[in-house]
Amino acid sequence: MPWLLLLLLLLPAREVAAQDVTGDGPEGTGGGTRAAVEVTAYFTEFTRVGPYPYQVCEELPGEIGADPVTATARCIPIEPGELEFCGAVAYDACMRVISPLVYDEELATAHVKRIGLWGLEFPRLVTTECTDAFKLYVCLLSFPRCEEDTERPGTFLELPLCYDFCTRSHLACIGDETLSALACDKAVTLGRVAPPRGDVMCVSAGVKRAVAAVFMYVAAVVALAWT
Repeated sequence: MPWLLLLLLLLPAREVAAQDVTGDGPEGTGGGTRAAVEVTAYFTEFTRVGPYPYQVCEELPGEIGADPVTATARCIPIEPGELEFCGAVAYDACMRVISPLVYDEELATAHVKRIGLWGLEFPRLVTTECTDAFKLYVCLLSFPRCEEDTERPGTFLELPLCYDFCTRSHLACIGDETLSALACDKAVTLGRVAPPRGDVMCVSAGVKRAVAAVFMYVAAVVALAWT
């Protein structure tokens, strides 16, 4: 049962195919395979010296642009209160689709459907803590934050989610620390979650931050929760 839930949590945006945020596409479609290989290398050695392979938003596949042949993803500003379902999203997001509003509605529909299925198959999982955590995780994953590269002005990077945010989101539903870590390890190899390296800027609850400042604190809180 927990493994089924792991798969659902790992691919929260797959039901809405237009905004594929996994970065795991075939070679030649935005470099997803190459990026995944690079991220895997960094994940196996957290303290390795070297630049983290952030993905450039406009180099990712998408449908934004006058010419469908050359259309890509783009950074789009999302204002506070603009989205109904993903109300926590209020920043520049790397969007593959043209309309954040339509995509937000599609995510809401998929979320209601999924929670309904969970209620039938795994009723003990459908708690307020789980559904709230899963909703926020889906929204931040589906609307990845953009940040201008300080070394290359005018180039915008897609920021990954923070590792501890990922594990806490999974833990709220799965209730198993090991399985939660496995799910987030997989997300690291896909480039959607940052490994806990101090030099990587990541996103937690909609706020960008560096990993190192909070990682040890969160790890201690999780350890206390399981003692």
